[in-house]
Amino acid sequence: MGKRSRRILTGLGVLIVALGVTYAVLMVRATIKLRRAYAALEADGRPMRAADILPPKVPDSENAAVLYQSAILMLKGQPAGGTSLFESLTAQGSKRKKEAEEKWLGHDGGTRALALVEQGTQRPACQLEHDNSDALDVITPPPLDDLTKLASILMARAKYEAKAGNSAVAWNLILTELRFADSLRSDPMSATQFARLMLATWAARMTQQLCETAPPEPQCAREIDELLKRQEDVDPLIRAVDGERLLIGEWFFNLPREELDKILTKDQGDNKITPEALLKISHRLSFTMIAFKPRLIADHAAYLRVMRKRIQVLKAPYQSREEISKFMQQSHWNILTGRLTWWYGHDQWFYTGALANYRMTRAGLALLQYKQAHGAFPQTLDALEVEGLIDPFIDKPLRYRAEGDGFLVYSIGEDRKDNGGAAKQPKQTTDFDIVWQLHAGPKL
Repeated sequence: MGKRSRRILTGLGVLIVALGVTYAVLMVRATIKLRRAYAALEADGRPMRAADILPPKVPDSENAAVLYQSAILMLKGQPAGGTSLFESLTAQGSKRKKEAEEKWLGHDGGTRALALVEQGTQRPACQLEHDNSDALDVITPPPLDDLTKLASILMARAKYEAKAGNSAVAWNLILTELRFADSLRSDPMSATQFARLMLATWAARMTQQLCETAPPEPQCAREIDELLKRQEDVDPLIRAVDGERLLIGEWFFNLPREELDKILTKDQGDNKITPEALLKISHRLSFTMIAFKPRLIADHAAYLRVMRKRIQVLKAPYQSREEISKFMQQSHWNILTGRLTWWYGHDQWFYTGALANYRMTRAGLALLQYKQAHGAFPQTLDALEVEGLIDPFIDKPLRYRAEGDGFLVYSIGEDRKDNGGAAKQPKQTTDFDIVWQLHAGPKL
């Protein structure tokens, strides 16, 4: 063997050793990051096994989700003007939706389906089925989309009954909606918990609308108050962050290379502009970087840090979205973490907005009860002797003033600036509050 050949082989050997050493160093550094991320979660007292957050299985006879699904299937199986009753009542587009609601909301099929929902809310548990094979689509999984559409039908029916003069029926539908929302509180997924908050917010807003003409009876008002207070509990949200980490994140980051490749390929979606050959090359290069073992381990550690930060944010006083985004900021190299957690800077904002709506609604109901007992609205909310009427954006009492035969109660909202109770107008993005303004009010 010549000197040149020996030099080449020696160079190759040195290069291989250098690459091996570099790989080993990268693996050690990434593994240390991952261990530290796990240790931080354990030090915080977070659950570390899926079994620690999964509720015990219940039989179908006790599971509200079975009846909710039956109601959805009943609505989907009922023809309504060339489509199903479910599709008609959840049609997109305001004009089309309004026409469908006017024509089909009073249909007997809808009445029977909503009766099933009401029966479901009386069951002791609600256990949804989750498919973690779509780990990159954890924000709005399809089964949850159907449940939120079902809840929207409940609220449309409440408005329909109120317009028809059936206020008792309308208020019962409000209670059903709140119990429907409350039944989701034990589900260990973030998407479900944010759906719970959204459903309860719809019920709060519909409560405000119905109070313009026919306020609830005292017993109904007390039940609404209690159900709204229950939705304020942040623990289901925190538990769901743990659930998502353990049921989705841990599963996803520990997938075999081939399975991870399949999911990421599926996630590309349709691209009719870029040539297929170029797409394949692009995906291979991207996947090679993503699946490089030290990079994947470091990405896993980053994901755990983000999930830990989410809980810290939910437990903390309100911060602006800009402050939270800065706190949650991470390296662009953590590609999978970014794709799994892109929405999570909005957790606290969504939760805090929901709290504001619940507390305004509770305050308004108490004001109506006060007027019925005393003949006029009080000068301040303190006279109501109701706990918790705090603006969650600033941790100070909600704003309130009596206005003739009506009232204005409001939260100053995300900008934390008092705009005097100015409600948001179409296309307005700043200088408004979260408002409930009862105008002349019902005759009590």
